[in-house]
Amino acid sequence: MEWILGLLIIVLGGAAIFVIYLGERISVFETLLGIHPKITTDKLAEHVNFGPNPFGELSGENLWKAMTGETIEDSNIEVGDVDALRGRYEFILTRHIEALVEEGRFDAKNQERSPAKPTLRIPMLRGSVESFIPFVEASTLYEFGQNVETKPEKRDVLAKELDELIGEIFNQAGLELKISLASSLMPMSIGNSNINEQTDPDEDASEITEGETTLALPPGDSSVNPEKSDPES
Repeated sequence: MEWILGLLIIVLGGAAIFVIYLGERISVFETLLGIHPKITTDKLAEHVNFGPNPFGELSGENLWKAMTGETIEDSNIEVGDVDALRGRYEFILTRHIEALVEEGRFDAKNQERSPAKPTLRIPMLRGSVESFIPFVEASTLYEFGQNVETKPEKRDVLAKELDELIGEIFNQAGLELKISLASSLMPMSIGNSNINEQTDPDEDASEITEGETTLALPPGDSSVNPEKSDPES
């Protein structure tokens, strides 16, 4: 009798898994056939190529508009609770700013110039999203990267001006610049890499395996021997 009950549980479990799988396949077919009203083939292709969007239907310029309180022209996009997304968006915006400055520095080292990227896809632990910064601000960030390499004697002035610009961008997005990000973008800024200490808010420490490379280490790295650390620090 017990083995019959066990067999029945296994069969029911298998049936449940099959139903869930079948439901996902039906959703995909509805999308491909144009039946599903909210999912387009473009969104499906983006999901397949880049993973899920942590911000739902918000991406690129529409994500920027949602964070800055501007009107989104597409009425079909569900904005949702913007304030709940700001912590995660701060990571995205910071990475985009860092990429623009670093690209300017890289091009300056090679005596090159290239158009600044107002739109840039930012990878996260779970999926990715397109980030958008208005062209004027994006170009200015790129120029800061150029000037950091070509005008090293103005390092302090550039750092101050860069933090002011980043602060303005953050304010537009309803964020507060709590630490200096410019100092970490300057050459030889060892010990001041504030921007690199900001990690993906989706990142779960339990998912980090030995040997895995992450963007940054959280404060208080457990690999440091407490017996050798400075008790005053």
